[in-house]
Amino acid sequence: MIDPAERAKIYSVLDGRSEDFVTLLSDYIRVPTISAHGTKFQEGAEATRKVLETAGATARLVPEKGGPPVVIGEIEDDSTSPWVILYNHYDVQPVDPLDEWTSDPFDPVVRDGKLYGRGASDTKGNTVAQALAVQAIREVVGRLPVNVRFFIDGEEESGSPHLLPFAEAHPELFRGLGATIEAAAHTRDGKPSISLGSKGILSVDLEVRTSNVDQHSSLATVIPNAAWRLIAALRSLRSENGKILIAGFLDGVPPPDPEMLRYLRKNTSDPLSYKDEFGAREIFGGKTRYARLKRAAYGTTCTIDGIWSGYMGPGHKTVNPAVAHAKLDFRLLPGQRPDAIFDRLVAHLRTKGFSDVKVDKDSVFEPASCAISERLPQAILAATREVYGTEPNVFPWSYGSSTTWYFTRMGTPAPHGPGVGYQGSRAHAPNEQIRLQDAGRSMKATAGMLMVL
Repeated sequence: MIDPAERAKIYSVLDGRSEDFVTLLSDYIRVPTISAHGTKFQEGAEATRKVLETAGATARLVPEKGGPPVVIGEIEDDSTSPWVILYNHYDVQPVDPLDEWTSDPFDPVVRDGKLYGRGASDTKGNTVAQALAVQAIREVVGRLPVNVRFFIDGEEESGSPHLLPFAEAHPELFRGLGATIEAAAHTRDGKPSISLGSKGILSVDLEVRTSNVDQHSSLATVIPNAAWRLIAALRSLRSENGKILIAGFLDGVPPPDPEMLRYLRKNTSDPLSYKDEFGAREIFGGKTRYARLKRAAYGTTCTIDGIWSGYMGPGHKTVNPAVAHAKLDFRLLPGQRPDAIFDRLVAHLRTKGFSDVKVDKDSVFEPASCAISERLPQAILAATREVYGTEPNVFPWSYGSSTTWYFTRMGTPAPHGPGVGYQGSRAHAPNEQIRLQDAGRSMKATAGMLMVL
């Protein structure tokens, strides 16, 4: 525990690091590490090493068989102290559609107190903020109250397909007092959020073929249409209100924890805001904020991410397509296993008469969460209250998916503290952005968390 005077000095130092944050993050964003394209992995890892060395970390690139290097940066000021792990990733999503960006996604700009660029929120900005927080503590106090390990993945946006064998080869890197996983966001009015885990995901590709080649559309009287066949298969998976119709889909999911439901009742977020945020025509969940929040947190999904078949060019081509494709993802709750859901999906299609639909597994993340009573979540709560002067919005887990399970499986609690992003950050979309005010407070919340431990 660091005394109040030193804590105040550390926060003051961080208040003066806004320009450093912008400079470091801008240089980092300029490396276009798009994992879906397999680009700039080595350059991204080297740029990550540079950021971690800013914090005084001893950084190294650890090879990952078949994948990009994992960047590990460690600061061990006391061998008897526990380790806290700060997980982020240096890869980013593709920038398409490029014409919707108001500026070059890899040439970041600051406008109206916001920094725009791919990776600013997800998650290069978090790595830079955490590095500067660690640097400030060591500058003022001379040492950290706990040992810190930065763990920066290179292909999280592609589902970290090579992380499991890496974890089995390096279990010591996943063990600690706790691990922060990426970060939670702020509301539009600046209220911080924290979550205690993340949902899981199963991504799959579907294909159905009804003939060897396309035909004149007049022959659809006697030759099945691949697109209609795929649509029929898809409609068997999900009801109109979003209920998944796969037998045994929710097996293993425990009922909601009463303590988490109490936190959710106090949560000020409301999915109804997505009407303004995204122009959504309808919001599922019910007539009350709590009902909508509960649906968002405890709901599962079967989402059609993309679907295509036949002719999609200009004009009209009267064709009966031979093949149709779809990409799906399922968001899963703790207690569900992606591999088991995949097996149930295949069995469902076969039972419903769609054995001709080919199903390929694309990527998975296991769902996982931790108890709010654990030491690291309690430290995040205390730091957030001190820095923001308010109670954070607390979620049982994030709506999205990440590497949480790789740490919790080793007994390491893995919550998400307040990050640099906010509800309007547009992660994965054109014009990804962060508010510099949020980034400044995120730096202080990270420092506060470490100082409490």
